Amino acid sequence: MKGKRSKEALRGFLLEEEPEAGGEVADPRAEAMRALATDDTGALEAIRLIFAGTGLPDDPVKVSRLLRVRAEIRKEWSDARDSFLAIGRALLSLDETLSRAELTRLRQASERLFPFSDATATQLRQIARAVDSGRLPQQLCPGSYGTAYQLTLLSDAQMQVAWERGLLRPDVTRREIMSLRREIRTIDGAFAEQPPGRIDRAALREERRRLAERRERLLEDLAAIERRLTSIDGLLANGANAVATEAG
Repeated sequence: MKGKRSKEALRGFLLEEEPEAGGEVADPRAEAMRALATDDTGALEAIRLIFAGTGLPDDPVKVSRLLRVRAEIRKEWSDARDSFLAIGRALLSLDETLSRAELTRLRQASERLFPFSDATATQLRQIARAVDSGRLPQQLCPGSYGTAYQLTLLSDAQMQVAWERGLLRPDVTRREIMSLRREIRTIDGAFAEQPPGRIDRAALREERRRLAERRERLLEDLAAIERRLTSIDGLLANGANAVATEAG
């Protein structure tokens, strides 16, 4: 796709040797580190923390290589996001073109025409819909469509919390979003709301599975509570009998 590097080009980039210095300086290592300091302060701080106790933070060649690879990966990650958004939008355009019967046929045989299943196609549609509606700003959309899809499942209340906690960002992880969804359900009982529009069967099946699992856990917890209450009642009754016996 446009803007994408081939695997060979990326491999060549990663294996590329550092360019030789063009001239002599009084302290080449210090000079290189000063140059890097103006490049990406946040990344340099992360490198210092990650590699604390090693000589890497003071090695400008290795630090430079890390920053260059980081920049390349971030670019590829952004390209990946743009690609799956473009695919989602293309699928939405088909939804507007094909009849209901034709869409049903297409979804039943998605893998015969496209390199993904209907479940994946559904997720890509939902991400594109969320971005185009403004609910999920494109510049904050993660580069992983799986993570982006999890964001689209957030209820309005959960989305507000995500904004407040800085979870709407390109490098947010799926684990962070799943943790937020579990936490907010626990706090206020809110479950992910179904976005308006066409019914998302894949999302509904996933929500049903989660609800069924949660119901089983709740039933197990309830049974354990009942057993503990019975045990406590027995202990209290035995204690009362013992006190009565001593008093008599």
